[in-house]
Amino acid sequence: MEFNINTHEVVEITNKLEKLHKSAMPIAVRETLNEAAVMGRLEMIKQFKEKDEFTIRKPNFINVHSKFNKSKNTFDINQMQSEFGLIKGKSNAGDELEKVEFGGIAQKRDFIPMDEARGGTKKRLILKKHYLQNIKPKKGKSIYKSQQLIRAAIKTGKGGYVLYGHVLSEIKKIEKPSRNKIFIKYSPIYHFKDNRSVKVQKNAFIEPAGQIALDKIPQIFKEKAQKRFDKYLK
Repeated sequence: MEFNINTHEVVEITNKLEKLHKSAMPIAVRETLNEAAVMGRLEMIKQFKEKDEFTIRKPNFINVHSKFNKSKNTFDINQMQSEFGLIKGKSNAGDELEKVEFGGIAQKRDFIPMDEARGGTKKRLILKKHYLQNIKPKKGKSIYKSQQLIRAAIKTGKGGYVLYGHVLSEIKKIEKPSRNKIFIKYSPIYHFKDNRSVKVQKNAFIEPAGQIALDKIPQIFKEKAQKRFDKYLK
């Protein structure tokens, strides 16, 4: 987005700035761009947190994965640029926020956690013992892909995991009340589908924040210009 000096009031302020010290105009513009970037990031965070479609499990998630960059310290207005947005490469979940903004196919996910993996509620983080890297389910091999649930459960034992059909479950309890009976209690924690692609619906929160910041720029510029006038027109 660009800051265009095209309103009557802004043009008038610009003309006055250019008649002051040679640094007055560049400083006012640079400070305006910097404040707009800060405002844009804060508005982006607000928009993200207010969306009912998002389940926020880490309160500071969007804060950690966003930033703003100020304009370089130059007096050449044509070289001035500030920005705000998402940080790339910080985490897979953070990188997929771009898919939320524009829509698209998220990273392929064979395993999708159920509420039980989070301790019974979708708003909690996955329990550490249920991290996939701790379970290490194997597709097509070993008991994790067994079609004999009872045999697999006995083999893996209480606290183990069995991938049966499209569900990865934790074995909670195994009891043998009699010679011919066996009772197995298990808790489904992941739904499994090989090479699953997850489609993410577009739900923009960055562009609207940018528009709000852009709309505020004339007012910010007016305030920054007034600081120059106060300094040089005493």
